[in-house]
Amino acid sequence: MVIWISIFVIYFIFLLILITGLVRWKKDQYASTITPAVSVVVAMRNEALNLEKLITSLAKQDYAGTWELILVDDHSEDNTIQVAQILKYKFSHLPITVVSATGSGKKQALTQGIAQAAGEIIVTTDADCELPPAWLTDLGQSFKPTTQLVVGSVSLKHHPTFFSRLQAVEFASVMATGLGMLGWNHPIMSNGASLAFKKSAFAAVAGYKGNEHIASGDDEFLMRKISERFPASIRAVRYGTNCCKTEPAKSVNEFFEQRIRWASKWKTNTSSLAKFLAVFVFLFQVLWLPFVAIALFTQSPFLLAGILLKIALEGVLLGYTSNLIHQRFSLPAFLILQLLYPPYIFTVALASQLVGYKWKGRTVLPKL
Repeated sequence: MVIWISIFVIYFIFLLILITGLVRWKKDQYASTITPAVSVVVAMRNEALNLEKLITSLAKQDYAGTWELILVDDHSEDNTIQVAQILKYKFSHLPITVVSATGSGKKQALTQGIAQAAGEIIVTTDADCELPPAWLTDLGQSFKPTTQLVVGSVSLKHHPTFFSRLQAVEFASVMATGLGMLGWNHPIMSNGASLAFKKSAFAAVAGYKGNEHIASGDDEFLMRKISERFPASIRAVRYGTNCCKTEPAKSVNEFFEQRIRWASKWKTNTSSLAKFLAVFVFLFQVLWLPFVAIALFTQSPFLLAGILLKIALEGVLLGYTSNLIHQRFSLPAFLILQLLYPPYIFTVALASQLVGYKWKGRTVLPKL
């Protein structure tokens, strides 16, 4: 029982750290007056249906400096490259370059695009995203003199289905962890859908060299390499209306494939803090449902109070995070996830190490 109580106390402290970290992030409103040249690099594969929304939103950017868009096609099996060429003509007032990747995989496509980039700042996003007008401005102005990489904020587009609401609450937990820890200057997560870094920093750490063989993780691996090479050089984008919007998964299978892909990076993670938090949260979730069962069976006021405190703190954290990233928060979805999240996280953790996943028409098997 002492071990269980200790784990719960540590978890409560962790939640408070994230909440206060988010408050610190919101209050940090540093804005540089420098507008360096920016290159937006997008690696795309089978994105013919999504590209127009992305480029339409990019066309509305209010960035005062010069910027360009480089689209790198990663061997699409649909007509992505043809659609990109049509959109280049349609948006002829934008400096758009369309490139066919020579290597295979997202990291190789990004590397090729970055090599061609003229901007001092490289910004990455995904082809299925929509970006608010202040997106580029806020990313660019978030660079302090010592900053090498800026982590942007991302949220899921709103859909009326309950499955989408469940995803939104779960995704808020991901953003809460990443932005909350960055509020305390501890980078452990980032998202390639909204990421900015100096091209010189990318070159200094040899880009994605050393993890090219890993299908995902272009964002987090690069962030960690830059953090190790340039300590205290990672920060979150300043709080504002700059949140990148991306689509939720259309099906349960697509959702699990995505989460398994994200979790598959765990064994190659070089951050001791990130590994510790991943193991700790996993352990806590494994214990959560047995703890609830014991509390309800024994009717212990102390244990029942622990359950209510946990739910209340998580509700505050995820509701506050959802507000910060301009994403709707569903209380019913949050309460349902109290029961669904433990088996979900156990399944994803196990599958990520044993069964592999499919992504963009490619099958990636785990390296055992």
